[in-house]
Amino acid sequence: MLEPALGARLLLTKPDIAALAKVQRPVVTMWITRNKPTAFPFPSPVAGDQGKEVFDAADVVEWISRRGLGNNDTLHEDLAIYAALDHKSDLDGDTVFDGLTALLCLKSTLGCQLDELPSADLLDEADELDPDDEYLYSEVEALGEHLSVFAWFVDRMTDASFGPVRAFETLMAQKARLRKSSFSETALTSRALNLVARVGASLVDDERTLFVDPSSGGSDLMVALRSELPEVMVPVALYSSADTSESRLKVRRLAVHEWQSRKVDHDGFDRDFTVTGPALFLAQYPSPTTVAYSDVQILSAIDNIAMQMNDSHRAVIIAPAAVLVEPLRHPDAARLRSDLLRSDRVRAVVRLPEGLVVARPGQPMALWVLASAHADVKPVDRWTVIADLGATELDDQAIEGVVSDISAAMGSWHSIRAHAFYFGVIAKTSVLLADDARGLKVRRQREYRRTSGAEAAGRVLELTDSLNVIGRRVSTNVSVAVEYSESSSRKSVLVADLIARGEIKIVPGNRVDDSDIAGGGDIRVIGSDEVLARCKLGERTIDRLAFTHQNPSGRYTEPGDVVFCTSPAFGVLVDAEGSSVVIWPARILRVTDPHSSGLIPELVARYLISQQSGSRPTSAIRSGATWRSWMLPRVLPEDVHQALATMEELRERRRAAVELIETIDTLTTTLADGVAHGALTVVSPNVQRTERG
Repeated sequence: MLEPALGARLLLTKPDIAALAKVQRPVVTMWITRNKPTAFPFPSPVAGDQGKEVFDAADVVEWISRRGLGNNDTLHEDLAIYAALDHKSDLDGDTVFDGLTALLCLKSTLGCQLDELPSADLLDEADELDPDDEYLYSEVEALGEHLSVFAWFVDRMTDASFGPVRAFETLMAQKARLRKSSFSETALTSRALNLVARVGASLVDDERTLFVDPSSGGSDLMVALRSELPEVMVPVALYSSADTSESRLKVRRLAVHEWQSRKVDHDGFDRDFTVTGPALFLAQYPSPTTVAYSDVQILSAIDNIAMQMNDSHRAVIIAPAAVLVEPLRHPDAARLRSDLLRSDRVRAVVRLPEGLVVARPGQPMALWVLASAHADVKPVDRWTVIADLGATELDDQAIEGVVSDISAAMGSWHSIRAHAFYFGVIAKTSVLLADDARGLKVRRQREYRRTSGAEAAGRVLELTDSLNVIGRRVSTNVSVAVEYSESSSRKSVLVADLIARGEIKIVPGNRVDDSDIAGGGDIRVIGSDEVLARCKLGERTIDRLAFTHQNPSGRYTEPGDVVFCTSPAFGVLVDAEGSSVVIWPARILRVTDPHSSGLIPELVARYLISQQSGSRPTSAIRSGATWRSWMLPRVLPEDVHQALATMEELRERRRAAVELIETIDTLTTTLADGVAHGALTVVSPNVQRTERG
């Protein structure tokens, strides 16, 4: 256990304990309640009321470790990233937060253990790094006599986080979660940040590009953009000289994320501000410093950006859809938006779905991309690409489509005509101005990719042939011979007894980073989503090399393995093919030898489902019976062979039936598209028609 600095200790709340131990939040309450009457009770809270109790972190980690509970084998190493520091001082929360972020910024630059330096040396290092006190010296100095304690804590946080970047982001997330602030009110989801960052990165074609965020205070967009820029690039961010706590925090955060920051000469990004050379303006409205902005103020700020831009500049702006695309009631706001459209700098307008603002999930946002029109396009022919994603899931594929459409919008008429738009529709600027009173919306459906009649007819014939072949596999007679008896003396067997006799094995699922699971890999993934039918088997995959590298002792399924989970709900499926990766919390129930044990995987799975063996009562934390207490049915040895053969035949029939339904759906869609767009005409099979075309 790490020894705390003199006069300080680490504290954990119940949610912190759950996160540290990697268990669900109710589990912690269960630990506390169930162990009260035992000889080794859960540690008592050291402060707080019933709703906000805090516990001594050292005592909690010791208790969890001795009891062998939780799902984290590195409790001691990870502790500092989840714990809060009880510093026994009268410093307020903002001073502590600012001081910790300043020390993290200092540590990321120095690259050494801060607690090895005396407080005076730490101040000297801070003064040397920030001689004009623009972003961190005052914050370090404000920690006063407690500086060494906080330096010790920052070292522990950094070690637990594998670097200052994650430690810094953890502090940012904790502040947003624990205290409502302008940052939490304007925070965007990761999907929205990813969209803005990828659009912005696609517009950067010069390594000399400067990055400007006129909506001072927030830094989420710049942080997200950094991950999309080349690693070898050293991006330079221009920031306002306004000496506010938000602005100073922004510079510290960018420094930790390896940005260089440059203060503008003027007081903010007013109309007198200019930047020479290529630049990308990246702005969010409202921002932490402009939470109370009206529609007129937001559009005025965007107009200010447009006025400062030259032909080498680009701008990506995310703001409420009510301001950027919906009809505007205020005449001044309507006039400002109309002026922006007349400026010929609005290259793309994208209405985004709801759910992108954390604190306001019902507020739809929109994206504007500003740039000069292509030199080859005459003023009378200039356009804007309009897209409406209001009913579209903003996943990777949708974001890639938006990026592709916007890249095409930056070009000439030739690039526009050569591009097959995913979402966008080309609208002449003159048409947009005429329709602005009704909002900047898609007025017609995007063009259907035209398919020749011969191509569509050929596809219909191909699908029809496939349908007939599969249909014959399904429609042939099924013969299942059975005998019955009035009663049976066969008894089900307890899972625990079967494990003890080696007739079955329970294999835990692999622990895999969610970021490694995607489509396009060469190994199927089976997790709780597949077992509970939340996604189709085979949709999620993982790369074999990545899995082997990160899980040298990783486990694969064998044909006939029963995969089950009891959390977050009960579900069972049989992996007939095998060679899949099962992801925790799903587990494998593997029958060692069905012929000798009489345990047939399909029968076991169907029996468990029919008995609802792992079902959980409403409001209960877990099911009434654990998997060890499940009862499994046996088949007599002489009946196993025929039962296995019949189950296999039924499984093949079901597979063919699913394939039949999918082929029918594809044929229906192909036929409907062809008829709807005039490429096909459905005629009677007995009528001879002359081909047209």
